[in-house]
Amino acid sequence: METDAGDWTDRSFAEVRAEAPQAFAAFLTGDPAFAFPGGESFAEQEERVAAALEAVEQGELPALIVCHGMVIRAALSVRAHHWLSGSERVPNGALIPLDPVEAFASGQAAGGAPTTPS
Repeated sequence: METDAGDWTDRSFAEVRAEAPQAFAAFLTGDPAFAFPGGESFAEQEERVAAALEAVEQGELPALIVCHGMVIRAALSVRAHHWLSGSERVPNGALIPLDPVEAFASGQAAGGAPTTPS
């Protein structure tokens, strides 16, 4: 379920920012219209994550899904029925309930480290 970063895959943030500063800024803020050049948009990722969640929910529950913060944010966006902005960061390596109200009210989804340029 990870993000298809397209042409940005395996490149440093410094390199990408120097080449495409406006696109990089849109990525950092979590702009819902952002799409990785040659890759997927946040909206496309959200659709894939929604389909994966539906498949998981058809199986034995409870289930554990292991992924990075951007995928967790996409999953919470699906549940919230709106795209969560870059300011609503979720941490990597945390247990996050996929109920956005519970996740943010409990503070479990808040406070993820910002995506910092290298």
